[in-house]
Amino acid sequence: DGHKRDSAQRRILRWGTHTMQTNLIGSLILALLVAVAWIATTRHSAPELGRTLASTRAGFTACPGVTRHSLATFAEAERKPIRQKFEGRIVGDGMQKSRTVRVERLVRHPKYHKRMRLSKNFIVDDPTESTEVGDVVQIASIKPMSKRKAFEIVEVVRKVKK
Repeated sequence: DGHKRDSAQRRILRWGTHTMQTNLIGSLILALLVAVAWIATTRHSAPELGRTLASTRAGFTACPGVTRHSLATFAEAERKPIRQKFEGRIVGDGMQKSRTVRVERLVRHPKYHKRMRLSKNFIVDDPTESTEVGDVVQIASIKPMSKRKAFEIVEVVRKVKK
């Protein structure tokens, strides 16, 4: 009877080791899936991801061929800024080196499905002051210049007829 108990305990110990290995593999797979989901759902660029992995030890234990130096080089890769671009009509020029641009868009009503015209006014930088009310311009986002001014005029699409 004692012999059976010893073999049963050995079997439990063996099974416990197997379970620990399975849990380790499962947790690594789960970490990989979480990382892939995070990359897919967020708008992080490759250099940001490199910096994130470089700052964590998990990136090195999971990927033995990856070194801090290789990730740092990857993180320093040139980043292209993401810029919002809109096209709108200038509705105000009462400020110096700034214009008010109204951007209109069509949106379907969620219940009635009628197309509605929604508009938003942007304060836009115009250092040359070459535009006037009525011009159709293309604007793009820049680093904020003041509380409300974070766009600049990229090009004049159509000048107003005088």
